[in-house]
Amino acid sequence: MQNTSLIDLDIPALDYYQFISSWIYYAPEGTFLVDPGPACTVDLLCQRLREQGIDRLDWILLTHIHLDHAGSIGHLAERFPEAGIVCHERAISHLIDPSKLWEGSLKTLGEVAETYGRIKPVPRERLSTSKQIPFAEGIEAIDTPGHAPHHLCFAFRDLLFVGELFGVFYQLTDSFYLRPATPPRFIPHTFLESMDRIAPYVHRQLCFGHYGTYPKGSEIAASAKQQLQLWISVVRDHFEQSDYQTILADLMDKDPLFNRINRLEPKNYQRELFFAKNAINGIYQSFRDS
Repeated sequence: MQNTSLIDLDIPALDYYQFISSWIYYAPEGTFLVDPGPACTVDLLCQRLREQGIDRLDWILLTHIHLDHAGSIGHLAERFPEAGIVCHERAISHLIDPSKLWEGSLKTLGEVAETYGRIKPVPRERLSTSKQIPFAEGIEAIDTPGHAPHHLCFAFRDLLFVGELFGVFYQLTDSFYLRPATPPRFIPHTFLESMDRIAPYVHRQLCFGHYGTYPKGSEIAASAKQQLQLWISVVRDHFEQSDYQTILADLMDKDPLFNRINRLEPKNYQRELFFAKNAINGIYQSFRDS
């Protein structure tokens, strides 16, 4: 990890702190950035890069193209014209013309999307869907749809950049908090298949989109899969008759990892309640659509 660092992309207007981040790898052989964050933080990101003496990016890697992870990609592409951009093949059309992505983000997130800022188009020639990225001895892109149909993880040396495959993570003093990231449109079997597909890679140290890092990847992978199955089961039990608050209370009771939300700082606690509702809605809609 000595050449890899997390760049916080805090958004005071939303009270978002230690939530949105980029990962930067910098060494004599070159640099790559994982997930540049939303459009509203692109100036902050570039400032942090300058502070680290970074004036060139060889690659920008997108785990997925939700606004909080890739909303600034068009802006950043203009500032780093030398950088190759790697994304899922299903993301290509949305990066060339992000109008539908923007409309969907507004529908799902409302004012949060407005604060993130509008994503700018990226020229097609800048985009690559290569699964083997020619950097040092190689970066491997692994297809992991679930949180989004265009989700990738990236394996590099002893690191695995997992985006939101394993949900939202926070390191606590003596344990960790974990919460599934299952926004609409959630397809259970696709998400679980991706968790199985990534299994050969999870012995590495995990670098999360939200938030931080954890050295025991296999522990997180097992916990996240078990948690996702539990959430699916709980929402299924309440599908016909319960409201959000009842489902939330049942999850608090049955999921010890999610129950640790009570140990988060107040701002993080409130934000997690907001996104937990979105995750529950995704699972709920998967039953309604089936």
